[in-house]
Amino acid sequence: MKGDSVFVTVSSEDVTQIQKLDGYQFAGAVLSIQARESTAPSRVGDKKKDEVSASTMETKERLKGILAARYNGDLKLLNLSALAQDVGLREMGVFDGSTTTSKIFPALMAICGSLFKTRQEKEEAIVSVSLADNGLADVSDVSSLAQTFPDLKNLDLSRNRLEQMSNFDAWGSRFKHLSTLVLTGNPIETQLGTLKSDIMKKYPYLQVLNDVQVRTPEEAAAAIETAKSPVPIAGPDFRDVGQVGENFIRQFIILYDTDRPALLANFYDSQSVHSLSLNLTAPRNHKNSGPIPPWAAYMKQSRNLVKINHLPVQMSRLHRGSQAIQTLWATLPATRHPDIQTQGDKYLIECHALPGLVDPSGQSVRGVDGLIITMHGEFEEQNDSTERALRSFSRTFVLGPGAPGGQPIRVVSDMLTLRAWGPLALPKPTLTQPVAPNNDQNQQAMAMQLVERTGMTPEYSAMCLTETGWDLEKAFVAFTANKVCKIQLTLKTYD
Repeated sequence: MKGDSVFVTVSSEDVTQIQKLDGYQFAGAVLSIQARESTAPSRVGDKKKDEVSASTMETKERLKGILAARYNGDLKLLNLSALAQDVGLREMGVFDGSTTTSKIFPALMAICGSLFKTRQEKEEAIVSVSLADNGLADVSDVSSLAQTFPDLKNLDLSRNRLEQMSNFDAWGSRFKHLSTLVLTGNPIETQLGTLKSDIMKKYPYLQVLNDVQVRTPEEAAAAIETAKSPVPIAGPDFRDVGQVGENFIRQFIILYDTDRPALLANFYDSQSVHSLSLNLTAPRNHKNSGPIPPWAAYMKQSRNLVKINHLPVQMSRLHRGSQAIQTLWATLPATRHPDIQTQGDKYLIECHALPGLVDPSGQSVRGVDGLIITMHGEFEEQNDSTERALRSFSRTFVLGPGAPGGQPIRVVSDMLTLRAWGPLALPKPTLTQPVAPNNDQNQQAMAMQLVERTGMTPEYSAMCLTETGWDLEKAFVAFTANKVCKIQLTLKTYD
């Protein structure tokens, strides 16, 4: 860094991508990015560095040979036991009486990282690791194992000096896929009867502990699902008796892909508000962590209030009115959403009544009722590239009645958040038996009462009662709320 300039050394392949940020406004300042050739002067110590480099390369090759001798390809086992007694390491002078495992182990892991470039390659090459007979009082000396091989299935820690659960803290929450753990010959072995539940909680895949089965494969699978979703994921709740929300969503998905100006004309007006933000830190499963397409088309419009705290910039990225929204949409890539009719599993959509919206006619000081709709899903960008550019998104709409002389339904607010593609966290289906009102005289009588009070058909009355736990008063309140919402949203049709 020199003054207001920052010099970054990058590969030639990255120069083009970085230059796309030229002119980008960040934290209230406009970035100016220029490519320059390296002008670093030669140094007197370059020859010495070359000599050190040659020595380093020789060390790396010898460590590779030691690792190769300790690797069993048939078992996919990396045997790192008793490192202090390794003849090759002793010949290299690694263990000279003062050196400990903590100094050589990171170097061994660095070599492994250079041999297996991706997480998938590491997972396929190394299934089991033995760290037996290394005199470990805790795992801090071998903490880098968790970063290098986080998906390890089998781990042998026999004949070390591990005494308690805190000795494993240096590995953090890694090794979630660990299936077999051997602690034979450690002081902690005498406490396994009381610590077993803590170990199983720490390693949700664990099935065998010291040659004893602690979980069946089915129990392990259930524990894994619990670990993935510590907060239960409920199914979407779509309360839309008048089908106002459903009709809007069906039209929106089609028109946003095919005719954005028509979409704006049908549902947006001069007071509609729209914003776009990027979530670049959303968690992803490593099995679905393919290359992320560039975000350049969206970056300049992203209104991420966590990253942007300059008020003028925040306000400039809040687009009000159909004309301003059209200008924004014209700069965004074309999209293709999954067909909601045939690929409904690609979406999670919720819809609820939302009271207290500003009355566009100005007649009600208490406001009017509308709908709030939250939609999670994915779309594919339509560009000239042959590669599929998938994005995941979350979109929240607030719908309300239109202004006099305008559309019957208007988008009050439209908030779009984009993130790298990942599959939806779908709720687990529950096997529930549908309630059949006709099989119960009390339920049948209750449904007929709701028919008389609302004018609904017996079928819809039964559905409404089922959703409210067969509470007649709650069912009537739910019907009334949705009816009022439907009337307010469709009233302008008769104008």
